[in-house]
Parts: sequence; structure tokens; C-alpha cells
Amino acid sequence: MTRGAKSRAVSSKETELKLTAQISSGDQSAMKQVYEAYSGPLQNFVKSWLADPHEAADIVHETMLEVWRRADRFQGRSSLKSWIFSIARYKAIDKNRKGSRMTYTDIEPEIEDDGISPSDALAASQQSEQILESIKTLSEAHQRVIHLAFYADMSYKEIAEIEDCPVGTVKTRILHAKKLLMRSLKNNHDV
Repeated sequence: MTRGAKSRAVSSKETELKLTAQISSGDQSAMKQVYEAYSGPLQNFVKSWLADPHEAADIVHETMLEVWRRADRFQGRSSLKSWIFSIARYKAIDKNRKGSRMTYTDIEPEIEDDGISPSDALAASQQSEQILESIKTLSEAHQRVIHLAFYADMSYKEIAEIEDCPVGTVKTRILHAKKLLMRSLKNNHDV
């Protein structure tokens, strides 16, 4: 089962409420299902905030332990994915407050061998590097919404829940971030 299929398998409110009820009653198989569905995307999300991949892995595990311990607190007002990502976000913020410096690390998209030529692969890699370098020039708020929208494939509503701000603010941040990225990429291309 692919990550996308796993995520869809745990997407309906009824299923999410049932899973969290099972987890709160100690059902390890329900927790395993949630862990398998969300640990990969969560790892990528947290790695985008922390320079140390080991710290990111720790945050993912702490987040999943929190889900295990507090599944009874999930009320279904947000999606399970948003709830889990919000827990991770607050844990990453706490880690930052305790002295760990948060930075946006390079995220290399997974590229399957689809028969493209080496020169096309090199051009795509260079473009990807330019995009990642341009993303680094954005404010932390803009970096986070870009990552959540385009790398974690979240909706505006989910991002708003994670960022603890109105949906309109998310839309504005993404719009501004995209404009800044386009300007940066144009400037890099003209050089």
C-alpha cells in the first residue's frame, strides 16, 4: 500500500474517531495503522524544521507516544492528520525554545527512474536545488506553509489548524510565498 493510499485509508471522520477510540482503549493494531499512515509524512514535516534528522525522528516518536497516550482527547473537530501534525509542531516549537536551532533543511524529492536522460535529470535537479534555495530565503512562516501545502500535500484548512491561524491567513501566506519564490527564481534565472 502506498503512503497516499494509507493516508486515504485513515481519512474519514468516522474511521478516525473509531481508530482513536481503539487506541485509547489500548489497541496496538489501531496505533500501528495510524503510525504507518502518518509517520513518513510526519518525519518529512519535522525534518523541514530541524537541522538534525535524529532530533526530527525523536519528535516523530514523541508525537506518536502523545497520540497513544491522549487518543481519547481527539474529538474529530479537525482531521486526525491535522491533529497529529499540530502535536508535532508544538513539540518542534518546544525543542526550539529549549535551545535547539530550527532551520529549513534541504528536502530532496524522491525521483523514480522513469527513463529520463541524464541531462534532463541534471536540469531537473538543478531546478529543484534553485527552488529549495529560494525557499530558504522566505520567512519561517512562509517556509512552513509552502512545505505543508506542497511537500505534505495538506489543505488550507489543515494548514490553518496546524499553524493555529485563520484559513485566510494561510491563503495569503501561500500567495505571498509563491510570488516571492517566482521573483527569486526569475532573478536567479536572469543572472
